[in-house]
Amino acid sequence: MDWFHCNQCFTRKGSSFAVSSCGHISCEACIKSKQCSVCGASCSYLPITDEMKPQEKVFFKDPTKLIQSRLQHISQIVHFQWTQMERVTTHFKHKSVELERRLKEVSEQGYRQLTELKRENAALKKQLSELKRETAELKKPLSQRRVSPGQFHTDGTQRMTLPVAVTSPGNLRFNFNLFHQFLLLVNFICSFLLLVTPRSRSNSHFGSAESQGWTRGRGPSLSSLIVSLPLTAALV
Repeated sequence: MDWFHCNQCFTRKGSSFAVSSCGHISCEACIKSKQCSVCGASCSYLPITDEMKPQEKVFFKDPTKLIQSRLQHISQIVHFQWTQMERVTTHFKHKSVELERRLKEVSEQGYRQLTELKRENAALKKQLSELKRETAELKKPLSQRRVSPGQFHTDGTQRMTLPVAVTSPGNLRFNFNLFHQFLLLVNFICSFLLLVTPRSRSNSHFGSAESQGWTRGRGPSLSSLIVSLPLTAALV
């Protein structure tokens, strides 16, 4: 150490040296009891030996070697901390990859569910429009309905629309004409039977009065019914 010397006599040789609490180095010959030989301040002396504490020895070491040892220690500290940082970074990288994978799965599942819901929504809209059409058809008068018998609807669920009997006014008029012709035919047959069958004017053994009374009691005669048939047909 080129800088080591006694601050009082500047000697570099000697058996023992001491450093005062005020920071001055003195040789054995220059040491004064409880007083610094350099500045005269009250102080205490610490012998410079190998038995000093590490925090005291550090003031007498080579700064270059001290820096190297400190740098080596600092390098070890940096390596330790860097290793720990790499471990935590790797952990979070793996966790990020796992979260991205789960996010992708959830996104694909949500997309599939959304597609399925859209398809079901379209089917329900189609059924709703079909029901609205059928409701509108049912609200129409019977003469305006046009429903084919045995029509099936296979949109989601099978439903069968029962045939609705629709009779137009023309068909009703045709049926009345047939009924009128039928009444005329019955009238003609009854008239023919009355003409062909001989009516007996002789009194039987039961008595004409009794038979006529029995006829009046049992209701209208066949001739009255025949006369009423044309009138009924005319009204129809």
